Amino acid sequence: MDYCDPKFHLLTRINVSPETLLGMLPARRSEWAKTPLFLGWPAQFQRVHATMTEASARLVNGLEVLLDEPEGSVQDLLGISGMNHLGMELIDRVSHHHAYEDETVLPRFLSLFPEKTTSVGLLENDHDVLEGVLTKSRKTFQALRPDASSKEAIDAALKQATELKRILHRHTHDEEDLLIPPMLHANVHL
Repeated sequence: MDYCDPKFHLLTRINVSPETLLGMLPARRSEWAKTPLFLGWPAQFQRVHATMTEASARLVNGLEVLLDEPEGSVQDLLGISGMNHLGMELIDRVSHHHAYEDETVLPRFLSLFPEKTTSVGLLENDHDVLEGVLTKSRKTFQALRPDASSKEAIDAALKQATELKRILHRHTHDEEDLLIPPMLHANVHL
Protein backbone atom coordinates (compact mmCIF):
# COMPACT_ATOMS: atom_id res chain seq x y z
CA MET A 1 0.00 0.00 0.00
CA ASP A 2 1.31 3.42 -0.98
CA TYR A 3 -0.18 5.86 1.53
CA CYS A 4 0.45 8.77 -0.87
CA ASP A 5 -1.91 7.16 -3.38
CA PRO A 6 -5.13 9.27 -3.28
CA LYS A 7 -7.25 6.17 -2.65
CA PHE A 8 -5.39 5.59 0.65
CA HIS A 9 -4.46 9.10 1.89
CA LEU A 10 -6.72 10.59 4.57
CA LEU A 11 -7.00 13.92 2.78
CA THR A 12 -8.22 12.40 -0.49
CA ARG A 13 -9.79 8.99 0.06
CA ILE A 14 -13.51 8.46 -0.20
CA ASN A 15 -13.57 5.33 1.98
CA VAL A 16 -11.39 2.40 2.97
CA SER A 17 -10.48 0.43 -0.12
CA PRO A 18 -12.28 -2.90 -0.55
CA GLU A 19 -8.95 -4.78 -0.61
CA THR A 20 -8.09 -3.36 2.82
CA LEU A 21 -11.42 -4.59 4.20
CA LEU A 22 -11.14 -8.00 2.54
CA GLY A 23 -11.85 -10.83 4.96
CA MET A 24 -13.22 -8.67 7.77
CA LEU A 25 -16.41 -10.12 9.15
CA PRO A 26 -18.94 -9.02 10.22
CA ALA A 27 -18.19 -6.12 7.90
CA ARG A 28 -21.64 -4.50 7.91
CA ARG A 29 -22.19 -2.07 10.75
CA SER A 30 -25.80 -3.20 11.10
CA GLU A 31 -24.49 -6.61 12.22
CA TRP A 32 -22.09 -5.33 14.87
CA ALA A 33 -24.64 -4.73 17.63
CA LYS A 34 -25.89 -8.32 17.29
CA THR A 35 -22.54 -9.53 18.62
CA PRO A 36 -22.48 -9.67 22.45
CA LEU A 37 -18.90 -8.38 22.57
CA PHE A 38 -19.97 -5.17 20.80
CA LEU A 39 -21.42 -3.69 24.00
CA GLY A 40 -17.95 -3.49 25.52
CA TRP A 41 -14.97 -1.80 23.94
CA PRO A 42 -16.37 -1.40 20.39
CA ALA A 43 -19.46 0.52 21.53
CA GLN A 44 -17.35 2.76 23.78
CA PHE A 45 -14.92 3.34 20.90
CA GLN A 46 -17.81 4.47 18.69
CA ARG A 47 -19.19 6.74 21.43
CA VAL A 48 -15.83 8.51 21.82
CA HIS A 49 -15.60 8.96 18.06
CA ALA A 50 -19.18 10.24 17.90
CA THR A 51 -18.46 12.79 20.63
CA MET A 52 -15.50 14.15 18.65
CA THR A 53 -17.31 14.30 15.32
CA GLU A 54 -20.37 15.91 16.93
CA ALA A 55 -18.16 18.55 18.57
CA SER A 56 -16.56 19.31 15.21
CA ALA A 57 -20.03 19.76 13.69
CA ARG A 58 -21.04 22.12 16.55
CA LEU A 59 -17.86 24.11 15.94
CA VAL A 60 -18.62 24.51 12.23
CA ASN A 61 -22.24 25.46 12.93
CA GLY A 62 -21.23 27.96 15.61
CA LEU A 63 -18.69 29.63 13.34
CA GLU A 64 -21.26 29.87 10.54
CA VAL A 65 -23.64 31.66 12.93
CA LEU A 66 -20.85 34.01 14.06
CA LEU A 67 -20.23 35.16 10.52
CA ASP A 68 -23.78 36.54 10.47
CA GLU A 69 -23.47 38.42 13.78
CA PRO A 70 -22.63 42.14 13.68
CA GLU A 71 -18.94 42.61 14.44
CA GLY A 72 -18.41 43.75 18.03
CA SER A 73 -21.91 42.77 19.22
CA VAL A 74 -22.31 40.94 22.53
CA GLN A 75 -23.27 37.77 20.63
CA ASP A 76 -20.16 38.14 18.45
CA LEU A 77 -17.83 38.58 21.42
CA LEU A 78 -19.36 35.75 23.45
CA GLY A 79 -19.53 33.51 20.38
CA ILE A 80 -15.86 34.08 19.54
CA SER A 81 -14.88 33.12 23.07
CA GLY A 82 -17.11 30.04 22.96
CA MET A 83 -15.81 28.89 19.58
CA ASN A 84 -12.22 29.38 20.74
CA HIS A 85 -12.93 27.24 23.79
CA LEU A 86 -14.78 24.55 21.81
CA GLY A 87 -12.08 24.42 19.13
CA MET A 88 -9.22 24.14 21.62
CA GLU A 89 -11.07 21.52 23.68
CA LEU A 90 -11.77 19.49 20.54
CA ILE A 91 -8.11 19.61 19.50
CA ASP A 92 -7.01 18.49 22.98
CA ARG A 93 -9.56 15.66 23.05
CA VAL A 94 -8.62 14.38 19.58
CA SER A 95 -4.88 14.61 20.35
CA HIS A 96 -5.30 12.73 23.62
CA HIS A 97 -7.50 10.06 22.04
CA HIS A 98 -5.12 9.43 19.15
CA ALA A 99 -2.12 9.29 21.50
CA TYR A 100 -4.00 6.61 23.48
CA GLU A 101 -4.70 4.71 20.27
CA ASP A 102 -1.07 4.96 19.14
CA GLU A 103 0.29 3.84 22.53
CA THR A 104 -2.31 1.22 23.47
CA VAL A 105 -5.01 0.31 20.96
CA LEU A 106 -3.00 -0.15 17.76
CA PRO A 107 -0.11 -2.12 19.33
CA ARG A 108 -2.58 -4.41 21.13
CA PHE A 109 -4.65 -4.85 17.96
CA LEU A 110 -1.52 -5.71 15.98
CA SER A 111 -0.44 -8.24 18.61
CA LEU A 112 -3.82 -9.96 18.23
CA PHE A 113 -3.98 -9.61 14.44
CA PRO A 114 -0.45 -9.47 13.01
CA GLU A 115 -1.89 -10.02 9.53
CA LYS A 116 -3.55 -6.58 9.73
CA THR A 117 -0.34 -4.55 9.39
CA THR A 118 -1.71 -2.76 6.31
CA SER A 119 -4.78 -1.60 8.25
CA VAL A 120 -2.72 -0.45 11.22
CA GLY A 121 -0.23 1.28 8.89
CA LEU A 122 -3.07 3.18 7.25
CA LEU A 123 -4.35 4.35 10.63
CA GLU A 124 -0.88 5.33 11.85
CA ASN A 125 -0.37 7.40 8.71
CA ASP A 126 -3.79 8.96 9.27
CA HIS A 127 -2.71 9.96 12.76
CA ASP A 128 0.39 11.66 11.36
CA VAL A 129 -1.73 13.64 8.88
CA LEU A 130 -4.26 14.43 11.58
CA GLU A 131 -1.54 15.81 13.88
CA GLY A 132 -0.56 18.29 11.17
CA VAL A 133 -4.18 19.35 10.73
CA LEU A 134 -4.58 19.68 14.52
CA THR A 135 -1.47 21.87 14.73
CA LYS A 136 -2.82 24.17 12.01
CA SER A 137 -6.26 24.15 13.68
CA ARG A 138 -4.75 25.09 17.05
CA LYS A 139 -3.06 28.15 15.53
CA THR A 140 -6.23 29.16 13.71
CA PHE A 141 -8.52 28.73 16.72
CA GLN A 142 -6.09 30.54 19.06
CA ALA A 143 -6.55 33.59 16.84
CA LEU A 144 -10.22 33.67 17.82
CA ARG A 145 -10.14 36.19 20.65
CA PRO A 146 -12.92 38.62 21.57
CA ASP A 147 -10.43 41.49 21.73
CA ALA A 148 -8.76 40.86 18.37
CA SER A 149 -10.92 38.82 15.98
CA SER A 150 -12.28 39.94 12.66
CA LYS A 151 -14.72 38.37 10.24
CA GLU A 152 -11.65 37.23 8.28
CA ALA A 153 -10.36 35.35 11.35
CA ILE A 154 -13.79 33.77 11.85
CA ASP A 155 -13.92 32.80 8.17
CA ALA A 156 -10.42 31.26 8.41
CA ALA A 157 -11.49 29.34 11.52
CA LEU A 158 -14.63 28.15 9.73
CA LYS A 159 -12.60 26.85 6.79
CA GLN A 160 -10.19 25.07 9.14
CA ALA A 161 -13.03 23.66 11.26
CA THR A 162 -14.77 22.38 8.14
CA GLU A 163 -11.61 20.60 7.03
CA LEU A 164 -11.09 19.14 10.52
CA LYS A 165 -14.71 17.94 10.60
CA ARG A 166 -14.35 16.21 7.23
CA ILE A 167 -11.08 14.55 8.19
CA LEU A 168 -12.33 13.43 11.61
CA HIS A 169 -15.43 11.89 10.11
CA ARG A 170 -13.50 10.02 7.43
CA HIS A 171 -10.80 8.80 9.81
CA THR A 172 -13.04 7.71 12.69
CA HIS A 173 -15.45 5.91 10.37
CA ASP A 174 -12.60 4.09 8.63
CA GLU A 175 -10.89 3.31 11.92
CA GLU A 176 -14.04 1.64 13.21
CA ASP A 177 -14.41 -0.31 9.96
CA LEU A 178 -10.84 -1.56 10.24
CA LEU A 179 -10.64 -2.36 13.96
CA ILE A 180 -14.09 -3.43 15.15
CA PRO A 181 -14.96 -6.31 12.76
CA PRO A 182 -11.82 -8.38 13.46
CA MET A 183 -12.38 -7.95 17.21
CA LEU A 184 -15.99 -9.08 16.94
CA HIS A 185 -15.18 -11.95 14.60
CA ALA A 186 -12.41 -13.25 16.87
CA ASN A 187 -14.51 -12.58 19.98
CA VAL A 188 -11.61 -10.84 21.78
CA HIS A 189 -11.28 -7.68 23.87
CA LEU A 190 -8.65 -4.99 23.46
